[in-house]
Amino acid sequence: MEDTNTPATPKTVPTPEETPQKKKRSPNWLPDKEEQLAISWLHISEKPEFANNQSGKVFYRKIELDFNSHSKTHYRDFNQIKTRWVSLNTATLKFSAIYNNIERNPPSGTSPEDWLAAAKTAYHQQTKGLTFNSHSAWQKLRYAAKWRSDPRNEISGTATPVPIPSSDSLAPDDDGSDATANGIYTPTTRSASFLSRPIGQKAAKKRRIDSSRADDVVSTATELAAIAKDRLTSANEGNDIRREKNDISKGLLKIEEKKLVLAEKKQIVDEKNQLVAEKNQIVAEKKQVVDEEHQQSETQMNDMKMLSQNKNLEDPEARRVILLIKEKIKNKWLARG
Repeated sequence: MEDTNTPATPKTVPTPEETPQKKKRSPNWLPDKEEQLAISWLHISEKPEFANNQSGKVFYRKIELDFNSHSKTHYRDFNQIKTRWVSLNTATLKFSAIYNNIERNPPSGTSPEDWLAAAKTAYHQQTKGLTFNSHSAWQKLRYAAKWRSDPRNEISGTATPVPIPSSDSLAPDDDGSDATANGIYTPTTRSASFLSRPIGQKAAKKRRIDSSRADDVVSTATELAAIAKDRLTSANEGNDIRREKNDISKGLLKIEEKKLVLAEKKQIVDEKNQLVAEKNQIVAEKKQVVDEEHQQSETQMNDMKMLSQNKNLEDPEARRVILLIKEKIKNKWLARG
């Protein structure tokens, strides 16, 4: 029979300190955060006095401080910074290798926008369906020496192929290796063949000098191309001006031809008017002659009437006047004859 007086064993209630808490999921890395991570990496890694003679842990601690000093929302610890940088480094290096290869040998008639689209497509194919979403960070990293091709090779006309890292070349959990100050694992990893630690001061100075010379050559070539373009533009403008002058000359010639035609027409009109005036003058002269002849005929008739006037007038003075008039008429006609 069971002993009912035996006290039951109390259940142990875990204290809040003993209750295992579920680890919070870290916030997603948005494009602006990736961009800031790239900026912080460049800021720390491009200073040889900070990059050399230090372990990868110290290097990432400095990146952590720089990143969080610019990030106003989520704090990222050392491990988050390191893990994200390894994957971002791999993706941007691979994408840069693809893009640089297209940029060196661009298809005819394409633009940088076309190269970018082609690089994204090639990246998607080479990574078995992964999409390159770190465009903002890549824009900050693409001109750094590690992500671009050697400018000396570009000047000489040859390009050194940029090795494309595999998707697992920079695994953060690779055993037996420590990350260098540059965020790249030691030569024991598969990435050691193409990634290295930041260079020293002398090497950095030499690289800056070589890069400056290359930039000078590129700048000179750009200036010469701009001068040639300006000359071509000036020549085209000169041709346009000459064409305009020719058009103006043709227009002036047509105007002069019209003026000549108008002058000839005016001359013809003036000649016609002169002929009309002469004709009117002849008509007037003829009319005057007719009028004179008519007047002369009337005078002759009057004279004949006067001559035929009867001399036997009772008034002696009237008879005398008539005789005088008749005498004058006779003398007038005799003088004309």
